Amino acid sequence: MSNSGHNSRGFTLIEVMVSLTILALITGVAVAGLGIGIDSWHRGSRTIEELDRRFAVERFIERQLAQAESKSFEGNHEALTFISAYSLASGLGDPTVVKYSFESGKLLYFETVAAGYDPEHSELGRAQNLGVFSRMVFRYLGKDAFGKPIWLDEWKNENGDIPAVVQVQIGADVFAVPMMNRR
Repeated sequence: MSNSGHNSRGFTLIEVMVSLTILALITGVAVAGLGIGIDSWHRGSRTIEELDRRFAVERFIERQLAQAESKSFEGNHEALTFISAYSLASGLGDPTVVKYSFESGKLLYFETVAAGYDPEHSELGRAQNLGVFSRMVFRYLGKDAFGKPIWLDEWKNENGDIPAVVQVQIGADVFAVPMMNRR
């Protein structure tokens, strides 16, 4: 029985280094996983905010179009002007001249009180950006020369009438608003 100087109760330097290396690898993987989780959380939050904004814009457009009057209703595939009893500033109330315009990916909104408004000499107020969208298209359900329903890319207020339905596409979503105040 000789004493070789080896203490069986402690760890060698190699064992400690291997343990620390394994612990560092586990910590690195955990931190990377946490970073991926946080990034996914932020992307999900941004997606939810964009969906909420688009949903709010859709509901607002539906409310305004449902209250549109038959006079002064004109539009094309990227802009729409009409008079509505529903205002962004004051809600349901006095008639308001409203214009939506899709320019450079932004949905711009203009409004002014209809009383005393002259389309040739009046401005519609300051533009408000309702959001940035990949696509925005307006279409109008009218009638062809034979009286059959047809979707039109432009609506002129020649007869003082409004379309039966206005179709609005925001991004990939399409919704249709039946017009209530038709002649």
